[in-house]
Amino acid sequence: MTDQGKVRQLLDDAAAQRATDPMAARKLALDARVVARASGLDAEEAEALYQLASICHQHGQTDDAFAMASEAVSLVDDAEPSLTLAWSLHLIGVVHYQASNFAAALEQCLQAIQVYRATGDQINEGKILHTIAAIYQSMGDYDRAITTYENALAINEPLGRRDLDAMVMGNLARIRGRRGEYLPAVSLGRKAVELAREHAPHLVGGLLADLAEAYVGVADHASAALCFAEARADWEYRTAGGAELAPTEQLGVLVSEGRVALRSGQIDEAIAALSAALDLADRTDMRESELEIHDHLATAYKQAGRFTEALEHRERHFALHREIFTDAADLRLRTLQVAHDNQTARHRAEITRLQTTELIATFAADHADADAYHLEAFERLAALAEFRGGNTTKHTDGVGDLAAEIGHAIGQPPEWCERLRLAARLHDIGKVAIADNVLLKPGPLTIEEFDQVKQHTVLGKRLLSGVSTDLFQLAAEAAWTHHEWWDGTGYPNGLSGSSIALSGRIVAIADVFDSLSTRRIYKREWDLEEAVKFVASGSGAQFEPALVDAFVKVMVARNPTLRAEEMY
Repeated sequence: MTDQGKVRQLLDDAAAQRATDPMAARKLALDARVVARASGLDAEEAEALYQLASICHQHGQTDDAFAMASEAVSLVDDAEPSLTLAWSLHLIGVVHYQASNFAAALEQCLQAIQVYRATGDQINEGKILHTIAAIYQSMGDYDRAITTYENALAINEPLGRRDLDAMVMGNLARIRGRRGEYLPAVSLGRKAVELAREHAPHLVGGLLADLAEAYVGVADHASAALCFAEARADWEYRTAGGAELAPTEQLGVLVSEGRVALRSGQIDEAIAALSAALDLADRTDMRESELEIHDHLATAYKQAGRFTEALEHRERHFALHREIFTDAADLRLRTLQVAHDNQTARHRAEITRLQTTELIATFAADHADADAYHLEAFERLAALAEFRGGNTTKHTDGVGDLAAEIGHAIGQPPEWCERLRLAARLHDIGKVAIADNVLLKPGPLTIEEFDQVKQHTVLGKRLLSGVSTDLFQLAAEAAWTHHEWWDGTGYPNGLSGSSIALSGRIVAIADVFDSLSTRRIYKREWDLEEAVKFVASGSGAQFEPALVDAFVKVMVARNPTLRAEEMY
């Protein structure tokens, strides 16, 4: 048997055992990867990496899953469209989605659907569309979510994927119910339950719970009670038959029972159902569900007049929310670091290849120092942060250019100023780790949401400090301190005066001015004189007076029609 045939056999065996014996499947996939790499079979190695990534993801090892899926993509990204590339992109998108990084998740899954369609395969297109619709749903874009779910149904129709149909109809019913469209929710929910009974039994309990809530919306409490009773009977029947019941099935029903009882004023019943749900969520480490349950229990205990217990659950809700946010931010940073490490590894591999072909001299001329290996990747992340916030890369460039000019105006060495020009472009890079539902919120932020946004300074420093060159240390310094105020009322550390890094004091001015003078979706563009006067008005409070004077000189030099004495 050829090496390619041996790898193919190992991969097929791994795929066959993945559901029943994941550890055996993992060993087979590892063996396949070793042989494929030794034989130079990139496509087969990528497929082995994807299988390993899938197994890791099933066991909650998201870092490893992301890393291996990214490596699989790097192996086949320049080749012909393949199922391996499509599913690897999809898995990367799912990891981003679970980290609440919805913009990146959507980007990856849209790429996945394009690649999948190019392969000519059809049987699983609805699955990828379902993920895309779920992302839209989590972003609150219900219209696009509904359209995408409906497209998934249309694609599944000739393929006979009734299991996917049940899932899609269930999600459509849930959206309709959340929007108060209870009659369509009931109709879709009934169809979803009928399909699930035959084609996806594991979905029945959750679908019945959603249907019960829709019935309550049309004041049909008797039908709602029957749905809950059937869901519990379904548990007992399947458990008695030896089926292993997923905790999510029971949890969905218990939480729905609690919500319905709370809406109906049955406070004791609501507390009983939600307490049972909380116990299950805690035992199975389902923190997102715990968050919702603590919120409902706080409301229920308050309505029951049990204020101490209500306060306890409200405090636990707040603490868990902070914990989830921190973990999600850490996951986003780790996934970004993995992506950066993969790109660095590809650069190093390219250097090795060029050395062997006597082209290293040309490469070295283009990449004279270590910063060149990293700057492009980090500038792409900074651009992503701007696009996610509704801005463009003109803002990062504008802040860098103005910061460098202010540096020149106060007499800093030219090499330092040029370093600041590049470093300042990365000042908001930490925003890539802020959840979309906060960063993209159209209305005013709550105190808790604003606290999350403030973390972009700390996260930016943490991300940039990973590269130990003068440029990146300066960038980390500016990212960390550009929201500190001269009078000590800024964040994240409440620094004041010269204890704030010079780079941060300069970038603070450049950032505010460029933000004011640039049109955004949510605000008008300020005229030049108005924006300069606003910055000048912050002298001694938000900004260092000497730097404000230097800023005004720079603006007058740029625009001779301005009169410096009229700017204060």
